[in-house]
Amino acid sequence: MDFLPQFSISITNAFWFSMLFWISNLIILRIYPTHYKDRVLKMPKLKGIFQRVMSTFNFFIFQGLLIVVVFMPLQFDTSYFVLGLVLFVISFVTYIISLVNYATSNPNQPVTKGIYRFSRNPQQITTIFMWIGVGTLTNCIFIIGICVIQLFTVYPTFKAQEQFCIDRYGNDYIDYMKNTPRYFLFL
Repeated sequence: MDFLPQFSISITNAFWFSMLFWISNLIILRIYPTHYKDRVLKMPKLKGIFQRVMSTFNFFIFQGLLIVVVFMPLQFDTSYFVLGLVLFVISFVTYIISLVNYATSNPNQPVTKGIYRFSRNPQQITTIFMWIGVGTLTNCIFIIGICVIQLFTVYPTFKAQEQFCIDRYGNDYIDYMKNTPRYFLFL
C-alpha cells in the first residue's frame, strides 16, 4: 500500500464511487416524502466550541475524501482489490438500507426499525466503512487513515444528534439508546 498514490485523471479512477454515493443520495431524497428531506438535511444544534469545531472538521474531511478519490486510480492488480470491493459493496448496501429505513419511518417517532435495531448511527458508520473500502481499492493508506480519524471526529456530532432526538422524542429515544449501541452491534 502507498501512503498517497500518484494522482491522475482516468476513467479507471475511484470517482465512480463518489458518483454512486451522490447519485444514490439524490435519488432517495427525490423519491421519499418531504418529511425525510426535512429531517435528514436538518443539522442538530451543536453545543460548545468543541462540538462545532469537530463537526466542521469532520464535514470538511469527508468532503475532501469525496474529492480526493476522483484523482485516485483504482489498483486492480493488488490482492486488496477484492477485499476493498467487498467492503464497499456491503457497506453501500447497508447504507442504502439505512436511508430507506429512515425515509420510511414515522417522523414523529424515533427511527428504530431495520438496521437501526443494531446501530443508532448506521448511515455515518457505513459511510466511513464505504470509504475504507475505497481506500483499499485505491491502495491508499491516507484515505484509510482519514476514515479511522473520522470514527473519532464524528463522536461530537453523534452526541448532538442524540440530544436532538432526546429533546424531540423524550423517553422513547432514551429507551432506544439503552437497547441499541451508538456504533454497531456491541460498541
